[in-house]
Amino acid sequence: MQTVRSFGVLLVALAMAGCGDADPPVGPEAATGAALQSSRSHRVVAQVSGRADHSRTVGDVTALTLFRFHMKQKADGRTSGRYYYNFQAAGFAVRGPVTCVTVNGNQAWIGGTVESVDSPDPDRQSLVGLDMWWRSVDNGQGHSAVPDSTTGLGFAFAGGTITAESWCNDQPALLVMREVEGGNIKVRSR
Repeated sequence: MQTVRSFGVLLVALAMAGCGDADPPVGPEAATGAALQSSRSHRVVAQVSGRADHSRTVGDVTALTLFRFHMKQKADGRTSGRYYYNFQAAGFAVRGPVTCVTVNGNQAWIGGTVESVDSPDPDRQSLVGLDMWWRSVDNGQGHSAVPDSTTGLGFAFAGGTITAESWCNDQPALLVMREVEGGNIKVRSR
């Protein structure tokens, strides 16, 4: 009987210790406006991805340009993602992070920086660190859909006025659009 009474006293003591001046637990109904705003800013508002190819001719060489990219943009404007373009006809490939994306309907304007260049030509290394950009169009899925299209890459060479950020913000209809021969581009916005 003494053990049961001691256990009961211990439970009462623990319950009373929990009734001090400590803050009460916060439930969903007590969430602050800042917490709700924070969760909204982490919401993905745009997603763009592509894994496709199209033909390019450089000089007298015609070959596929292979590209892969994926990116997300959150409600607060933060963009994350990566890209890879392999210009086989020109003999080099570039890759790097995506820094911006804007979407208008089924089109996306994407910008980033050149992180690395794969090329036997050492002069191609001058592209490292430059802003770059392109535009892609998602024309739907399935056999009856019009093929997707994309531009090649633009680069921010000295004396140019376009940056990755201005490309995304201004959404220009520049650069030659090329029909995707194989693969798919997906442009989604919420």
